[in-house]
Parts: sequence; structure tokens; C-alpha cells
Amino acid sequence: MAADISALYVPGSVASTDYDWSGPYVGAHFGYGSGMSTNHWASSPTDPWNVDGDISYSGFNGGVHAGYQAQFGSFVLGGEADINGGSMKGNDSQFAGLVNEIEIGTFGTLRARAGLTYDRFMVFATAGVAVGELYKRDLDSHASSRNFTTGLVAGAGVEAALTDNIRVRAEYQHIWFDKVDAGLIAAGGGGYLHRADNPSLDIFRAGVSYAF
Repeated sequence: MAADISALYVPGSVASTDYDWSGPYVGAHFGYGSGMSTNHWASSPTDPWNVDGDISYSGFNGGVHAGYQAQFGSFVLGGEADINGGSMKGNDSQFAGLVNEIEIGTFGTLRARAGLTYDRFMVFATAGVAVGELYKRDLDSHASSRNFTTGLVAGAGVEAALTDNIRVRAEYQHIWFDKVDAGLIAAGGGGYLHRADNPSLDIFRAGVSYAF
């Protein structure tokens, strides 16, 4: 009988209940973004740049993400990419009259992630590079320009595993884009150059992921 009991329990044989965050995952997210850029304009490429009114923009956005991570004790390291679409739009009416408009549509990031876990809960920081699509418009002549720019991104968030495969998250990201020069040329001729000096974005979003 003693032999039977010892066979039922061996010290150290009890399975760990800690959640394993390692492996690939995919998901979707939805959020709200806002930002602002200082601006300049010039009559031609050879003319000096003049200070223009600041432009604030905001709107909803959503997208998909995918990543891979590995767990080392309580620490998690990995990488993640996302692509997002929406319409974060605003104009300079607050500062310089209803003249120029900026809209940020599609943007994406490629980031490293580092997290600290407690079983099914994780807090994480993230940083990497970003690319974005900016539309500029002159609201009088209706001239427009579509431009792409690159930049940097950093953020942080919290994540929880509801099941072995389903995770939910809340996250903040700040994106710094490089300056964007554009020609706003009217259909009948004439126009000017417009520069967004330092467009940025603050993104607050929630998401769900499926872990494989």
C-alpha cells in the first residue's frame, strides 16, 4: 500500500499552472488617435519658408497585428508588426484660418516588445520604426498631395490571457514622423509648397489576439 501511495505523488511532479507567453500570435485592434504638426509654406523651391498655423488632427483607426515572443522566467521578449487604417483629420482653422488640412490614413509599425509577466497578466513596453501616409489639402483651391513618411514609435500596455489561446490588451503608442514636404498646386495653375515639420500621433487602442 505504501508503494502505491508513493507512486501517486512524487515531489516536483505537479504540473505548473503558470501561463506560457511564448510563440506566435495574430490579432486585431481598434482605437483613437490624435496629434499635431507645426507647419511652414513657401511660394517656390527657391523662396524662404514662412511660418504657418499649427494643424491638429484626430480620429478613429483600426488594424491587424502579428508577432512572436519567447518567455524567459518572468520576462518576455519578442517582435510585432501592425498595419492600421482610418481617418485622423484636422485643419488650421484654430490658428491661421480655414486654409490647410492634414489627414493621416494608413500607417504601420515594426517594433520590439519586452514584458514582465505574472501568470496570465503582462505589462510591456514597445519601440521601433513607423511609416505613415499623409494627405495634405488646400481648402480653397482643393489642391491635394499624398505623401509617405517614416519615423519612430514607442509605447506601453497591459495584456491578459483569458484562455490558453485568447488574449486581450490595452495599449498606448506615440509616433514621431519625419517632416513632409508637398506641392499644393491648383488645377488651373499656381499654388505653393507646404511643409509639415514634425507630425506626430498619440494612439490609444484595445485589441484581441489569438496565440498559436
